[in-house]
Amino acid sequence: MGLLTKDIKSLDDLLRQGLGELLYSERRIRRAIPALRSKVRDPMLRRELDDCLQAATENARHLEEAFTLLGALPGSIECPAIDGIFISAEELNDEIDGYHVLDTAIAAAMQAVENYASARYVTVIGWTRELDRPETARLLQKCRARHQHGADSMYLLAERRLNAQAGRRSSASRSVASSMPLAS
Repeated sequence: MGLLTKDIKSLDDLLRQGLGELLYSERRIRRAIPALRSKVRDPMLRRELDDCLQAATENARHLEEAFTLLGALPGSIECPAIDGIFISAEELNDEIDGYHVLDTAIAAAMQAVENYASARYVTVIGWTRELDRPETARLLQKCRARHQHGADSMYLLAERRLNAQAGRRSSASRSVASSMPLAS
């Protein structure tokens, strides 16, 4: 972006900006998942994170192809929103003591990442349709579907397994704490 000029002058420019932010987001997801995965104890959550990593790799490839279809070189543009989600998750994760609660928090963070990315794809797909770029829209729709699937999978895993495990752990901690005598 220029200091004295406005670089986005058309929907086509906005589309390239959006694609750049999505490419940045996919690359950021690929960088963040190994660190998150190393903290996870639940084997099903590990598999879900592996699936997210694979999806981000495929999505980045599709985004690079989308740039090519538009006659542009692929380039990522910093996306403060995705960075914020990961920064918030990292800060929260540093405060959590107990792996069941940590697994639940990581699943929640990834659900937020997946929902954010899915929403951004919806917007950019709309721009491609408005610009009569159906082949680009089809590529991006595959990416959006992967993110929506990831968000849904994280939600279901949390609802069916992780939240209950974290809840039992929290209940046990409260029971132990309530049975301890008060200091005089």
